[in-house]
Amino acid sequence: MAGTALLSQAGVAMAQSLPDEVKPIGNLSSPYNLIVPNYVERPLPSSWEGFYWKPSLGFNTLSFSTSGGRLRDADGITLGASAGYDFRYNDFLFGPTADLSYDFLYGDSSRIDGISGYKGHVDFDGSVGGRVGYLLWDRTLIYATGGYAFANLEVRNGSLGASDSNMMSGWTAGGGIEYLWSDNNRLRFEYRRVEFSGASFDSLPAGHDEVEASMNKFSFGFVHRF
Repeated sequence: MAGTALLSQAGVAMAQSLPDEVKPIGNLSSPYNLIVPNYVERPLPSSWEGFYWKPSLGFNTLSFSTSGGRLRDADGITLGASAGYDFRYNDFLFGPTADLSYDFLYGDSSRIDGISGYKGHVDFDGSVGGRVGYLLWDRTLIYATGGYAFANLEVRNGSLGASDSNMMSGWTAGGGIEYLWSDNNRLRFEYRRVEFSGASFDSLPAGHDEVEASMNKFSFGFVHRF
């Protein structure tokens, strides 16, 4: 017990020596304060208001539904950024948000009407919408988000050397959690579902050229508020 107390005191001392802009503000009890130091200051009222931006790393899954159901699903990592503005009313937050991601989503080759080499690939996607959340314990936010979504889908046939792309449109909805680490910095984990309307691709055989797609997006990032 004495060792744990000494470690806790050391963590507090280290936290207090950090610059103000990155000094942690958690007040969790032992042993959790070994990860989030026992720092008793409450966050500033402005910590959850105003403009913010977030670089993020994520993992996406991409599922296709064609008229013949032949394109194989894809998955991969994604790098992106989002920005928004939060308004606060008591413990509720709401405001607009937007994001854009560069995707590395590749599916396995599929065969359609005896011709192999068909693949679907998304190189970027994004959304514009809003979010609404509720604050727990001053420094934890749970929220829901949704809006208009878009993605650039390319269908390739390596055997024939043919490809074409379409900008897919649809909707997205999901939610996440944020933890306020310092007055201007937070950590965020988010999940969103995306559903795209169908589009026609000339590189696919007739009767199999209508493609619908959906995505599951998981992202983790560091949020900075200005």
